[in-house]
Amino acid sequence: MGNSAASRDRYNQKRRERRAAERGDIEVHFPPSPQPTALELIERLKTDFARKEQYELERKLIPVDVNIDGPIGILHFGDPHVDDPGTDWATLESHIKLVNDTPGLFAANVGDSRNNWVGRLAKLYGEQSVSAEQATILAEHFVKSLHGKWLYLIGGNHDAWSGADDPMNWITRAARALYEPSEARLGLSFPNGRQVVVNARHDFAGNSMWNPAHAVGKAAQLGIRDHILICGHKHSSGYVPIKDPADGKVCHCIQVASYKKYDRYAREKGFRDQTFSPCAVTIINPYADTPTKLVQVYWDADFAADILTYMRKGF
Repeated sequence: MGNSAASRDRYNQKRRERRAAERGDIEVHFPPSPQPTALELIERLKTDFARKEQYELERKLIPVDVNIDGPIGILHFGDPHVDDPGTDWATLESHIKLVNDTPGLFAANVGDSRNNWVGRLAKLYGEQSVSAEQATILAEHFVKSLHGKWLYLIGGNHDAWSGADDPMNWITRAARALYEPSEARLGLSFPNGRQVVVNARHDFAGNSMWNPAHAVGKAAQLGIRDHILICGHKHSSGYVPIKDPADGKVCHCIQVASYKKYDRYAREKGFRDQTFSPCAVTIINPYADTPTKLVQVYWDADFAADILTYMRKGF
């Protein structure tokens, strides 16, 4: 009997609570959702898209005002890999000094400033004396050593392994140097009104066992008719000049090698040594009266600096 009465009491209590809830005698106030609404998300995405579209449109041809008159030179550093034991730092240092000491000579880098081993490749740090943290110190030194001289720097595949945490972003920002992931296309405007377009990528699509510069040359053949097309990545040298039949422009298609002179991976895979130089120098003469005189390509940096110095006499 007692149990039965207790059960009835519990039942009646639950029924009273249910009826009270239905009558509105109690009201639960739910906390706000931490998630934005669909309309708020859409507005955010519209803003993000507008910003991204502006960036993509403006980077199609990045304007560069050349504020000195006369010929200029660009020393395009091949993949530096500043922390690798096989990197020729003596030559790298001499080329840094050459750029700093030569009026009118500017610096550029086609990518892979560090080894930046990640994932399964991180074990390779056991084969070099420089740690990941020390590699960043060296990369910062490399960039800052050419402060005020940089035309562009490209992020290579090794740099991209850092994802959004690529330290080259803040290192180059501090040095006021243009740093673009994978590619940069620049329109150099000279005081006399001449414009020269430089199209730099870490790599162009394509390979050929017969021609080290096949990929960059193919890009020009398929329609990228810029004055200078240059890339790195493959640690080999190559050069293909191509004439644009429409306007007579000469497109200089350059594959630049690397300061990483000794590479275990290349030896294991049997890659042939196809390096002329770890860099390439392009001299641009905005006063040239023929397409072939507008841009000249040199593989010896010191010789190119002497040529540029001679050409700049009078400016």
